[in-house]
Amino acid sequence: MTKSRKTAEPAPAPEPTPEPASEPVPCPDVAATAAAFLDGQQITTTQCGLCGTEIAGVNGRYSCGVCGWTNPWWEGTSTLPGATDYDQG
Repeated sequence: MTKSRKTAEPAPAPEPTPEPASEPVPCPDVAATAAAFLDGQQITTTQCGLCGTEIAGVNGRYSCGVCGWTNPWWEGTSTLPGATDYDQG
């Protein structure tokens, strides 16, 4: 006498993943303002003043992710905005 085995039902197909949301497109004025800002930025590199790690900064302002060292604000190559320059709009 032979026993028959029941086979398991196949698993249902997984639900399709939804399409990722597309990136929002900024209005032309915002894009132009951002482009003008980025044109004035310069990525620079130096050695950390404390641990010697090579670090990169923007406009001569650095912060080391290894030891936490930062260079003084006055060592940057551009003027920092003042409180009155901040647009809260």
